[in-house]
Amino acid sequence: MKKKAIAVMLIISLVLTSGCGRLIKSFIKGGVDAVKEEAKAELSEAAEKESILDKIKEAYDEANDSDTSGGNAENTRGSLLGDSEEILYDKNLVPSVESYSVNEDFSNVYYNERFAYLFEDMGWGNYDPSLKDMLIKQDFAIEKSFYGEFFDVYEDNRYMQFPNFITVDSLMHTYHLYFAYLMKNTEKNYLATKLMQLSYYMMGASLTQYDELRGTEWESAALRNLEFFYTGALLQDESIAPPLKSADFDDTVLKELKKIKAAEGIETSLITGDYEDYSQYKVRGYYEGDETLENYFRAMMWYGRIPFKGESEEMTRSALLISLALKETSENEWESIYKITSFFAGASDDPGYYEYLPAIETAYGNIPEISKLPKDKNSFDRFMLLVAKMEPPKINSIPIDDVDENGEKISNVIPSFRFMGQRFTVDAAIFQKLIYQNVKENSDGERRMLPDTLDVAAALGSDTAYALLDKMGEFEYEGYSDNLDECMKLFDNTDPSVWNASLYSSWLNTLRPLFEEKGEGYPEYARQKEWNKKKLETFAGSYAELKHDTILYAKQTMAGMGGGDDETIDDRGYVDPEPVIYSRFAVLSKNTKEGLKSLDMLSDTDEENLDRLYEIAIRLLEISEKELKNETVSEEDFEFIRDYGGDLEHFWYEVNKDSTDDYLAYSYQAPCPVIADIATDPNGEVLEVGSGRADKIYVIVPVDGSLRVASGSVYSFYQFRQPISDRLTDSEWNEMLEPQFDPETYETIYDNIPNQPEWTQSYRVR
Repeated sequence: MKKKAIAVMLIISLVLTSGCGRLIKSFIKGGVDAVKEEAKAELSEAAEKESILDKIKEAYDEANDSDTSGGNAENTRGSLLGDSEEILYDKNLVPSVESYSVNEDFSNVYYNERFAYLFEDMGWGNYDPSLKDMLIKQDFAIEKSFYGEFFDVYEDNRYMQFPNFITVDSLMHTYHLYFAYLMKNTEKNYLATKLMQLSYYMMGASLTQYDELRGTEWESAALRNLEFFYTGALLQDESIAPPLKSADFDDTVLKELKKIKAAEGIETSLITGDYEDYSQYKVRGYYEGDETLENYFRAMMWYGRIPFKGESEEMTRSALLISLALKETSENEWESIYKITSFFAGASDDPGYYEYLPAIETAYGNIPEISKLPKDKNSFDRFMLLVAKMEPPKINSIPIDDVDENGEKISNVIPSFRFMGQRFTVDAAIFQKLIYQNVKENSDGERRMLPDTLDVAAALGSDTAYALLDKMGEFEYEGYSDNLDECMKLFDNTDPSVWNASLYSSWLNTLRPLFEEKGEGYPEYARQKEWNKKKLETFAGSYAELKHDTILYAKQTMAGMGGGDDETIDDRGYVDPEPVIYSRFAVLSKNTKEGLKSLDMLSDTDEENLDRLYEIAIRLLEISEKELKNETVSEEDFEFIRDYGGDLEHFWYEVNKDSTDDYLAYSYQAPCPVIADIATDPNGEVLEVGSGRADKIYVIVPVDGSLRVASGSVYSFYQFRQPISDRLTDSEWNEMLEPQFDPETYETIYDNIPNQPEWTQSYRVR
């Protein structure tokens, strides 16, 4: 589609306010500079529309004269996370760990004799040498352990006086716990009430508009809005009386509610006339089990998903009326909800109030009176023209046909107004480029209807993920290779406008250094080929938690259709040396605190805990840099490593203490596994990603000139397909992970547990 001069005002002055940054725009449209150049060439063509040329040219000139990174002054919505990366690590550090190797007989590795059963045949008849063999071969191994929480491993180590190995996994998991806790409290204690108020205001404003527009061609659009907001209000409060005494009105809304509550699959919405995936309304994530949050989940999902298509005059009338109602009655309420949720999850991927209101003012010359809308056809035609030129979404989340009524191929993204649109995310944009229709069939005629977590990792710089995808045959789909290369060029970067757009983006950015291969001067385990796959699982496990925590907001891709004994043991441990990750984690914790504080959404206790997370990350940064520089690690540092499990347990307790009536003491009371569906095949499947029970990793590490075995906790990552009508909740997922006991053989059976991806098994034992 050619970019006309009319698009300049909307793309530059409006779309750039979404927080996604110039780089993302170039991904979709060839860059702002390209838009400007083409706009100049097309100005003469737009001159035929003399009634709006002056306004368009004025907007174009403003865009050229202003800083294109922010749009116009009124609509600029800057990120709370700043416009640059704060670097806390030593950029000039030269890794200097002395090279070492494990003897074939394991004789140069220290461990206390009380742990000899792990590495020696004690004559008990059940010795399994696979752990020691893998440690000799590649300096690390993961044992399937089924721990309820990450802190369990470290607290067991402290009690048994076994050296701790502090993992990136355990730190990122702790951020997930607190991130979800902060979001949950914000939604339950503030946003749920605010959204209810907004629904009331919009329902009242829509009723007023409907009364004014009865008997005109705008009546049906006003009625649709009344149905839309009454549905949203009922999702939070079923006691609300209908605003109209009409059997047809009641029937439409009640049938819509029935579909939402059933949450079974794709059907036609009576309100919009379009397909809607009602399975998305199944309450999942941390919303499950809390009535206030469950109601908020459904209402916010409704407001985030339902589209008012820009190509339809009828639906555009509805969108225009919604924008005017917001401006008149509840702009502040809408903005407060949008700003807070954007801080967590990012800006809307679809045009909405911020884009439509300036377009209304441009087309009509002012904010029009409702009663005068039916008489002003010319202004509405101008508005339709502006809407048609708005930037389309990057991500399709609604069921659409591959072809139109004439059999012609159609785009799998349709520009639509959304009231509280679901959010643009880097990973969903990557997915959208790597599934059908953007990727065509392979030689067998198969379509890539669902993506893979490895797609994101490869696009963000993982050579290991790239090689695995090639081995799996993904490059056989036409266009996959080219599109993946395009994603890599776009997103494997350090552009702050991408990574500071939200806490969601910053979380992903914190993980990106995992994909850097380690060379000379790093400990031997970190230089192993298998370690790159293990780090890939660290990314995938944390990514699953991120998707779980933001399942309501992040737009989903859809294809076209204790203490020990008195014995003194040398249990000095080790920190996995990832200083860039620890630096970014510290900044992420600080920005979380400062952003929520600026929004007046942070308690004193939460501020103290986020400060504590920051201090933990700084300490890990300092210790890891000492290790890499081959400097002496102090006794205080070793004590910090020894007590690390207590720090993790503190955060687990803080976020879960109010979730049970019993005294919270054991990890099984609030276990770590979570699940999230991240993409939808409209033919009947969804892609689930999950983090299972915590596994234990054993690593050979150098401490004070000698080698020893240390252990810590790591993710167990799962990815599998599930029927669209059976999107999984956390409670269902935890039940699936529960081993079965055979009373006849007294054996524990694990056959019911889904298999992890094959690529995660080559470094696991037992």
